[in-house]
Amino acid sequence: MTLLFDEPPAKITGHRAHPEHELEMVATAGTFFRCDGCQEPGGAGRWYRCEPCDFDLHIFCARPPATLQHTLFTGSTFKFLDKPPQPEDGRKCDACGERVGGFVFHCEKKDLDLHPCCASLKERIVHEGVVFELRKETSHRWCSCCQNRCREFWFFRCRFNGEDLYIHLTCLKKEARDRWESTCRRLSGADQIVHAGAPMIKSALQSMSNKTRRSSGFKHFGEIAHFVGRTVISVLLGNPMPVFEAVAGPIIDGLLQG
Repeated sequence: MTLLFDEPPAKITGHRAHPEHELEMVATAGTFFRCDGCQEPGGAGRWYRCEPCDFDLHIFCARPPATLQHTLFTGSTFKFLDKPPQPEDGRKCDACGERVGGFVFHCEKKDLDLHPCCASLKERIVHEGVVFELRKETSHRWCSCCQNRCREFWFFRCRFNGEDLYIHLTCLKKEARDRWESTCRRLSGADQIVHAGAPMIKSALQSMSNKTRRSSGFKHFGEIAHFVGRTVISVLLGNPMPVFEAVAGPIIDGLLQG
């Protein structure tokens, strides 16, 4: 479904979104940008850039498949579009619930839209035997971050010591976006105050019962959850997984910890 594990070319010539100049892959830790394709945040990894035009693309946005299918939307075929279908105003990603303003995967049959980075998320993340599953549409569980019911959009679910942990994709993305925007302002000199607040993963873990938090292995489970949070945020920022640990890890840590 995705191209995240392909080794992308160092340069792209004649890209339809920017045919005037060659796009070159860059990798600069600590650099943040807004993708000129999907209009979503990016940074702390590799991406394509035209330096003279200040034009940037996530790797997945630069090399999307023409169509894709997703297991969470059975029977739907998503077509890659350069811009959202009409009416453009008010269209939301059916994974995270945020506005769609640029490149998008659209299912005409069911009128569904996915951000490219949301579409590239893996359905299961397994780390040291702990499984985090991407799911959708449950009305009877509470998100451990925002304490609201998971009703409409995607969330991650895992289980430890007989207890379930649910985290909205929307919450993960909001945390990443808030800290991304604060970091961009700080790096530009426009704002020297980094967004404060409890780290999202820590907050989610604290929502679990006292019995579970005191149980054997909970600290290690917290480390695993932190890794998964970093992994998801890395993908939402458009970073290919093979370079995640080497390039994006320390930067994502900063985004999570504030």
